[in-house]
Amino acid sequence: MRWGRTVTAAVAAVVAALVLTGFGFTWPFVIGWSLLVSAIALLAQLVVPPEPSVDAPHIAVEPDRRPTEISRMAWALNTHTGLAGTQITRRVREALRQRLQRRGADPADPAKRSLVSALIGPDLWARLEGPGTTIGDIERALDVIDALSPGPSAEVTTTPGTPPSSGGRASL
Repeated sequence: MRWGRTVTAAVAAVVAALVLTGFGFTWPFVIGWSLLVSAIALLAQLVVPPEPSVDAPHIAVEPDRRPTEISRMAWALNTHTGLAGTQITRRVREALRQRLQRRGADPADPAKRSLVSALIGPDLWARLEGPGTTIGDIERALDVIDALSPGPSAEVTTTPGTPPSSGGRASL
């Protein structure tokens, strides 16, 4: 704090004391109000930055600790309620749409709805488009995406005789 501000607050307190004494108030009253005027004068001179983060220290974030799209999608799965968030639902729905379009079944085309239902099941697309998509719906959609894949995946290797639902993908 600079001395000019302190002197200004002291001058304000003295002026208040002289004015109150001139009106005939008692000394305890004059001292109390003079201290209050001095405190208000000091507080009025505080400089507050216009943005709160201006004086905050910059903490560098390591690249491996930055949130990624995968971590945001993982946090979109609520295991307590069993619901999946819109981010992961949108991502899985788009991957499923691309796989269906490779097979000639566009979910947006009403004429192809029967083919879509035959490939993925009767209600899966409606569950992915509507509110309240569950984690089970996401797992079913991922199984369908695996089943609609054009060939064996280079990432997941399955042993012969295992069902498609246990294709090496971790359960959500």
